[in-house]
Amino acid sequence: MTIRDYKVEALRERIVALYGPKILRRSAINIRGGAGAFAWAMAGHGYRTAVEIGTYRGISAAAMSLYCERVVTIDLAQGKLERNGEAWDREAFWRSLGINNVEMRAVRDDAEKAATLRGLAFDFAFVDGAHDRTVANDFAMVGRCGNVLFHDADDTPGDNNCVFEFLSTLPRDHLQFHDIFALWTA
Repeated sequence: MTIRDYKVEALRERIVALYGPKILRRSAINIRGGAGAFAWAMAGHGYRTAVEIGTYRGISAAAMSLYCERVVTIDLAQGKLERNGEAWDREAFWRSLGINNVEMRAVRDDAEKAATLRGLAFDFAFVDGAHDRTVANDFAMVGRCGNVLFHDADDTPGDNNCVFEFLSTLPRDHLQFHDIFALWTA
């Protein structure tokens, strides 16, 4: 199922015009149906605040900002971007796109992430952080909102399918799939 998301496609074109196509590497909006996944999961639902776990460059947060009033994105202060030695100012990136409803929260560890989430009211979550067995921990922290979108929810055999394995523990009638995205609703 391919969904055309004209809002995210326009955002993607602006990002490429400003930063070049390489900036989209590793972005959820650039991978297998990603550009349409946010419209599929968020458009028309009236979400007020979305939480994202796993920020990388902040492109998905920018996409979600088109469909809700506020996005709070949470990543490790020493996350994948920093461990790769990439210098990237996410807030300057959002400003360059005219996006002012995204806020970044850098945390030291899962305990600080949990404390941050306990203090937030949100009605949508996007889980794209750890792609290992700790995805269950992320879900435990955000599932109370009742609407959780997962990235990398494919059933490809091998060692890199922990997200799919976790999703298979949830009731099937609470899940909808869109390529490698899965939306869980309470």
